Amino acid sequence: MNQESPSTISGHLLDRIAAAGVRHVFGVPGDYNLALLDEIDDHPLLRWIGNANELNAAYMADGYARLGGFAALVTTYGVGELSAINGIAGSYAESVPVLHVVGAPTREIQRRGLPVHHSLLDGDHGHFLRAAKEVTCAAATLTEETAVQEIDRVVATVLREKKPGYLAIPSDLVGLPCQGAVAPAPATGSVRGDAGDRVRDFSEAAARLLDDDAEVTVLVDSLAARHGVRPELDTLLRKGRSAVAVTPGGKGVIDESLAAFIGVYNGAISAPEVRRKVEQVDVTIGVGLVEHDLNTGGFTTGIETSRLIGLQPSYATVGAQRFEGVTIRQALDELARLVPAALDTFDTVAPAADATPLPTGPATADPSTPLDQDLLWDRLGRFFQPGDIIAADQGTAFYGLIGQRLPADVEVIAQPGWSSIGYGLPAVAGAQLAASPNRRAVLVIGDGAAQLTVQEIGTIAREGLAPIIVLVNNDGYTVERAINGWNAAYNDITRWDWQAAPGALGADAVTAQARTLGELHDALTRFSAHTDRIRFLEVIVGKHDLPQVLSDTARAVAERNSR
Repeated sequence: MNQESPSTISGHLLDRIAAAGVRHVFGVPGDYNLALLDEIDDHPLLRWIGNANELNAAYMADGYARLGGFAALVTTYGVGELSAINGIAGSYAESVPVLHVVGAPTREIQRRGLPVHHSLLDGDHGHFLRAAKEVTCAAATLTEETAVQEIDRVVATVLREKKPGYLAIPSDLVGLPCQGAVAPAPATGSVRGDAGDRVRDFSEAAARLLDDDAEVTVLVDSLAARHGVRPELDTLLRKGRSAVAVTPGGKGVIDESLAAFIGVYNGAISAPEVRRKVEQVDVTIGVGLVEHDLNTGGFTTGIETSRLIGLQPSYATVGAQRFEGVTIRQALDELARLVPAALDTFDTVAPAADATPLPTGPATADPSTPLDQDLLWDRLGRFFQPGDIIAADQGTAFYGLIGQRLPADVEVIAQPGWSSIGYGLPAVAGAQLAASPNRRAVLVIGDGAAQLTVQEIGTIAREGLAPIIVLVNNDGYTVERAINGWNAAYNDITRWDWQAAPGALGADAVTAQARTLGELHDALTRFSAHTDRIRFLEVIVGKHDLPQVLSDTARAVAERNSR
């Protein structure tokens, strides 16, 4: 491979993908992309991961990009790309850099407007590019003359903005030579901007709020992880002068074992002491905040603008002042310099009295106690280990996770903004591939969500991955029951034989079922002895049993939906 001057258009595209750190390409074959798949098979740095369907492939790519920084997905035209578009839209909403490459009909077919298969049979071959532009930061259909420039533009934009991109490559372009000079691979990091007067002005404005006596709370959200500023954030937090909270979307971004961690801030749904320390302190530093209803307690946050220092990917704010071009990284560096260190660090200071406690054990030791959500999550909270990849699907799983104080160095894979059920199962596999197949991964997913994407258990087994899958069997869509239709038939699902599912999908898995606290404990203990196989645990709880945070959130959603 010669990254400086690849001989073909497809070679240039694949070299750019590999230069961004990708080693696995996800997708499903179709006749319009088969020539490109031959090129992927021949590429020395890329490995094809065939999925059960395109939606699952998009979810798996999303999980891969969250840990690897970039991902590539290949589908066929029309039917394939539209199957994937829900996953791509989720990546857009959640700021995840995924490149969607579509194998398209030849240039001649498109020029003549021929009504070929997988099109809408109306001769218009621009439908799907227009659809893609709604859920991507950059999109193009390649031509022979502009292919190199468009590939570089779209890849660079995806890496910079941490949003999906789209490239359609007509099948007759795959083997054509590149036209024009091929530049080195574009920079892959976040835009740092001009570090001149704007950064200095931001620093001076922030300093006026951050006097020595100021009580400060740092509120962290998902964009801090997407833009790679965890080290800078950790430097600020370990100075010991600030309390720290996370939004629901910010779970796993910081080390929650720090004594300064006070819990999850979710507007009016927050614990009173967390809400006070975010809304009533002298200064709140918001790092990468993303405003949506499920991240703000239904838009009930009460942080006064005059006391907020806000850090976003391409700008920062201090009160009503906005400083364009000041990145999260630059702003964190300045704040770490401005905030004086405490006499002690968080590593040696005891937890505050109102800090969220680390899990200590179940409320009852009776092993015959039937499981409910509280007992399940109490035990799972103690099962998680430092360094785990923890995936929680939307619904009872994610809202159970919110209540847990997580150990250090974990990665949380969740989708609270887009909230597409079934996402977690393919995504945890993608995350494990990006990190290391040997890194422990734990997925918690509901039975209704799992029925959407369970086919990927076969892919997981084929790729030699061995996650721990905890399936919460609560007999249907409990998250929807909490919003409306407590006993409605539309929230029911067909009951599956979950113990037979992994084997039916080609996985030699260790399986277990737990209805009681003792059975749960025994299964998790046994799972620790099997690290080379999928471990699949079905947990039976009541269909009306809810984590308290979900109950509060569902009530707020129901109220908004009825207005």
